[in-house]
Amino acid sequence: MSLTPDSLPDWQTFETAYDVEATWLRLATASLALLGASPFKDQAFSAFAFNAVSFPSLSLSFDTAPDNRERGDYPPDWSNECMEVDVPEIGQLWEEGHATIEGALLDLIDAADDALLESIEEGYLHSLRKTMVRLETRHAFEQIRTCARFWTVVTQIDADTDEEERLLDQVRLVALASHA
Repeated sequence: MSLTPDSLPDWQTFETAYDVEATWLRLATASLALLGASPFKDQAFSAFAFNAVSFPSLSLSFDTAPDNRERGDYPPDWSNECMEVDVPEIGQLWEEGHATIEGALLDLIDAADDALLESIEEGYLHSLRKTMVRLETRHAFEQIRTCARFWTVVTQIDADTDEEERLLDQVRLVALASHA
């Protein structure tokens, strides 16, 4: 996709052109399977995040301390902030499966003005939330050991955790209503 100022797509057009959500779902599901077969297979995880560390970089973050949330220690200092580094097979999977999307997204970001950039970032995060809900509804987290009160979130550095939870809950409600 050649990008000129007159041809810059909005997020929805970009997402559709690159099949972003389906790709993220496939990669995240495969990552959970790899994690469940890794040296971490006996570890019980208390939280998972799509951690948009620096837009558009994305890490798979996990926490292992189930009491952190109840103590109010959220957002957590993730036990495994970059699981794609801790389990190199996950890193390779994402490197190979996400390269085209990430490259095109970087090109789009470079070409976008401030208003479009803000819109793209919001769409990006919303698509991550939709992907998270699909992981939940498809029981993808059953591929790993989790604590009884397993927590999921889409996050960014210095983000408002309460707001992140509210936005993810909105996507859950929409998904629930569409299945009713």
